[in-house]
Amino acid sequence: MPTRKRVLLVDDEPDFLDVLGEHLAHSYDVDTAESGEAALQRFGAQRPDLVFLDISMPGLSGVDVLKTLRVLDPAVPIIMVTANTNIGVTEECLKLGAFSWIPKPFDLRYVDHIAALATGQ
Repeated sequence: MPTRKRVLLVDDEPDFLDVLGEHLAHSYDVDTAESGEAALQRFGAQRPDLVFLDISMPGLSGVDVLKTLRVLDPAVPIIMVTANTNIGVTEECLKLGAFSWIPKPFDLRYVDHIAALATGQ
């Protein structure tokens, strides 16, 4: 039996982590972080196969985390998550190496689709 892929969810909203984590747990091993700093620790402790990363967080922003993760391991796909309607921020993330982005509120079917594309499942 193949090993399940690991997904790291990063968001400062616990409800988001609960909903998305519960949904993805059917297909992936899920880890969560409620801050950019915690995300970097979890990423270093156990490299995930995919990261869902909120852009707007207090402290270390998702953009800053993205920059650091690209240095640590440029091969891990990172999907940015945002409620921000400013497309410029999203474009910046894509230029910095994000795999894709999803808007909040999100459609779980689209989350499944983009996660499968990112992990080759």
